[in-house]
Amino acid sequence: MLRAVLTGLLYAMLAGLGMATFLGLLLYFTPLSEGLLPLLASIILALAVFLGGLQAARIAAARGLVQGLVVALLFFIVTLAMGWTGGPLVLGAAGKKLGICLLGGAMGGIAGMAGR
Repeated sequence: MLRAVLTGLLYAMLAGLGMATFLGLLLYFTPLSEGLLPLLASIILALAVFLGGLQAARIAAARGLVQGLVVALLFFIVTLAMGWTGGPLVLGAAGKKLGICLLGGAMGGIAGMAGR
């Protein structure tokens, strides 16, 4: 289980980094509005955790929902720790991010088991 979860976390982190880089380049080189950034960032977050949960469930070949949720929780903790500046935590934004992560991870874990 640990190997599956850590591999899923790595997939999620790399997928998120790749999609965020692509989005940054897209916003830089096209006339897209930066007002779309919160929506697109939420979509990237959900897709990255979905892919991580999917990979973890495929590797573990059991308990896909749990695998996806653990990947989502770890992803949330890691990204929260990386982005924390030492100031007060905004609970509304953190709760929204946690909800998106858990939903994406759960869906990825279930899809990983369904695709076997």
